[in-house]
Amino acid sequence: MTWNSLRKRTESKWEGCELYSGVRGYQIQPGTKWSSGLNNAEIDALQDRFGFKFPRTYKSFLSVLNGFDRDCVNFHAETEPETYGPNCYTYPNDIELVNSLINEIKEHRKYVGKALMTEGFIGKKIEGFVPLYGHRALTVFEDKNLSPVISIVGEDVIVYGTTLEDYWNREFCLI
Repeated sequence: MTWNSLRKRTESKWEGCELYSGVRGYQIQPGTKWSSGLNNAEIDALQDRFGFKFPRTYKSFLSVLNGFDRDCVNFHAETEPETYGPNCYTYPNDIELVNSLINEIKEHRKYVGKALMTEGFIGKKIEGFVPLYGHRALTVFEDKNLSPVISIVGEDVIVYGTTLEDYWNREFCLI
């Protein structure tokens, strides 16, 4: 899979998608498109802000795709109106927004470690995390060939994709 093919497949899917009014949570708006990627200098600056180098595959991803061109719709309880907000993070715009997820990961690090060990990432040195979409984050290891993505809500942590490619395919039901 190339990142351009991911763009094509997802944007085609979103072009005619419908919102589900009875379902709570974030939904992608019809017609959503990916935002343009970052250039090498912008990726380098973003790595500096995070304080670690990104996996090769994530740098490749960022050079083509970088969040959505519009907010997602968040449906709440039936008595509350929907709200709009970013769910697929665009960098550097959303860097402050993702701090709460990074803090949640730090707070529950032992559960993150257990989930990663269960999937075979034993003894690998973690350098940090990059939030991608909602409560999902790329795990950045010292070994830049690794790119698992975790899903975390408090102590509930799973590996949602063993690679970045696997993750995006799962997230958007492309497999």
